[in-house]
Amino acid sequence: MIRRPLGSSGLTISTVGLGAWAIGGWMWGAQDDADSIAAIHAAVDAGVDWIDTAPIYGSGRSERIVGEALRQLPAARRPLVFTKFGLGDDSEQVAKSATRTQVVAECDASLKRLGVARIDLFQLHWPAPQDMAETAGACAELVKAGKVRCVGVSNFSVAQLDAWTATGLPLHALQSPYSLMRPAVADTVLPWCQAHGLGAIAYSPLFRGMLFGTWSANKSFPPHDSRSTHKDYRGARLARHLVAVAELQELAADHGLTCPQLAIGALLSTPGLTGCIVGARNAAQGAALGWLGEPITAEQQAAVQVVMSRLNADLVGIPEG
Repeated sequence: MIRRPLGSSGLTISTVGLGAWAIGGWMWGAQDDADSIAAIHAAVDAGVDWIDTAPIYGSGRSERIVGEALRQLPAARRPLVFTKFGLGDDSEQVAKSATRTQVVAECDASLKRLGVARIDLFQLHWPAPQDMAETAGACAELVKAGKVRCVGVSNFSVAQLDAWTATGLPLHALQSPYSLMRPAVADTVLPWCQAHGLGAIAYSPLFRGMLFGTWSANKSFPPHDSRSTHKDYRGARLARHLVAVAELQELAADHGLTCPQLAIGALLSTPGLTGCIVGARNAAQGAALGWLGEPITAEQQAAVQVVMSRLNADLVGIPEG
């Protein structure tokens, strides 16, 4: 697994990190804590050196589980910990807000749940209604206090990135949704990050599991799994997506790759992208993260884009309902 610098942050991370959305049992259905800890340990054994979580995932549960997994590892083997703020820590009452008082309080609560002295990357989860200078200033205070090493934002537009950097306060990384099925940021925020020296992290790079290549036409989701209500995970749109996944699987096999290796490799060939967050729910999936993280060739990239172009053309004619 190759490693890349996270912008100008001073951190170097593996190109694939472990995402902890499911670990908190948030939006993905029920999850066993022992399986979650096993997934984290297996991912670390496979070479993953960072994990991304948030207090909103399971009302703090994800951070607590990550903290327990860290405590069971020798200090020298513990991954870097990235977490977020700005949505609170109650999954039943999500509220976008990032006043100075809230930012500091969320940081202290996350430090306690995670059982760490410092958060390696502290990210504003979604743009908040407060003045950007107030939120950025609170983050800068946390860096100065030694509670946070680096500052990031998530789900920001170019205009919002410009507004943050206009404050003159630290910003080291951006996290955005990015996958073969959702490629918009390749033409917007990724070029901005490359030009301004920010790290860029993709979340949902396997399109919330679809690009693992294991789903069938009768795919169903467990209770409380938000994918069941998304337009691309049901009916004719799901069926057409799965045709594209089958084509990608065939292309991957022709080159001695798996579908997720091809999908992640295609993203990592994008200029400006630092790394991808991939979820895992058990030890086998955690270990599988070690197989990812190598860019693909230009020839393979071109073949992938042919598949995606056909998919996008066909989706235009399929209702979203």
